[in-house]
Amino acid sequence: MINHWLFITLVGTLFWASSNFVDKYILDKRTKGIFDYLFFSTITSWFFLVILLFFVGLPELTVYSLIPIFTGILLIASYGFYARALEQGDTSSLVILFMLIPVVTAVLAYVILGQTLSAKELLGFFVVLFGGIIISFERKRNLFAKGLGMILIAIFLWSVMYIVIDYGLTKMSFWDYFLLDTLGSGLAGIFLFLIPVMRRQIVTGLKTATVSKYLWFSGNNLLDLFGQISIKKALTIAPSVGLVTVVTQVQAFYALVIGILLTLFLPSIFKEDIAVRNLAKKFVGALIMFVGVYILSV
Repeated sequence: MINHWLFITLVGTLFWASSNFVDKYILDKRTKGIFDYLFFSTITSWFFLVILLFFVGLPELTVYSLIPIFTGILLIASYGFYARALEQGDTSSLVILFMLIPVVTAVLAYVILGQTLSAKELLGFFVVLFGGIIISFERKRNLFAKGLGMILIAIFLWSVMYIVIDYGLTKMSFWDYFLLDTLGSGLAGIFLFLIPVMRRQIVTGLKTATVSKYLWFSGNNLLDLFGQISIKKALTIAPSVGLVTVVTQVQAFYALVIGILLTLFLPSIFKEDIAVRNLAKKFVGALIMFVGVYILSV
């Protein structure tokens, strides 16, 4: 019988992988551009904030309260690079590269916090990096896959976030942090109006928005929320954090399968390169990266 934490982790990761493809669809079919996408991604933050305030209450405000607000804003900023990558490349290839996050986080912890890297961690680092190169390399003039630069910036920002969040959670409770982080995400949407080119696109997006657009964004944000709740629950009942970290990497394989199915059955909406050679390259690269993450986590 499958362990509770394992089942919850697998389900939560499926929510996230599904959300990645909804992001791609929304960007291609439902928005006026990246700034419109970013703003609509923050609207539900205010709804979630009201719910959190009702159940959690107003947190005690200190100078450390700026930390979760900052990470909430940084999250939306990172989505800008993530969205640009989705516009340029295959969703499944980009999702597989998410496995670089624990590697970049470990390197940043070494550089910024002075944490040591063991021989095992260095081995895991190079294994994951090798797998990422396999996935990203293309026999074309551009050499590397489209969207690689943008997704690497997003991965770097997410890794910085994890380090800052790890520190911030030592200064306040999880729910206080989550509430203020949600506030930061909501504020990021308002800050977008301060830049004229962003404001014009957002206003155009609001004027032309349909009910279906609001429903798509709301549904996608719920997918992400369900993923977060599932993974956080798994972390509380799993034997170790490392095990959950390893299992979440199945998101890459979910992305491969979802990409194939959507391309086969909904080619007018989703279209990825599902040539046998390309799929084999993705699978081998993902498997190598999975082994690297496993080495890092055990």
